[in-house]
Amino acid sequence: MGRAIEQENSFMQVLLKLIPSEVIAVFIFIQGVMPRVLLPHLVIALLLVCITPVYLYWAGGVRSRQQLVISTLSLVVWVYAMGVGPFRFVKPPWYEPWHGAVALALWTLIPPMFLSRARERGHASPGKKGAGVSSGGKRAPIAPLHRQGPRGGTRH
Repeated sequence: MGRAIEQENSFMQVLLKLIPSEVIAVFIFIQGVMPRVLLPHLVIALLLVCITPVYLYWAGGVRSRQQLVISTLSLVVWVYAMGVGPFRFVKPPWYEPWHGAVALALWTLIPPMFLSRARERGHASPGKKGAGVSSGGKRAPIAPLHRQGPRGGTRH
């Protein structure tokens, strides 16, 4: 499954493509070897937030700016919900586990819902693979290419 959101993706596929799971996995791994000091956690978190859109663009093939922004914010929401990284050092009332749970639940539902509705209305972002898609969501037929053969005639 590619990372770029396509016209024919279901709500569940859009949801899964907005979660930068590889970056979250790297973050969780790094947390296991980090000292319990704020500065290294803050540096690693900021570094991964900056790397996320670059990784998704080059390794995941994501070209939609909207998807890159939402996926990067998804990393922040996941880190907040897990209560790790720099959020490990935030004390109540500024952070409590239920804050992260509510934030993750809402974030999991709302952005994919808006992206799915925008795609249904035909407001897909420019630059995405949408060529050949009609307004009804079905692929339009593509005319065959005609090339000139070695003796001057056309062939398909």
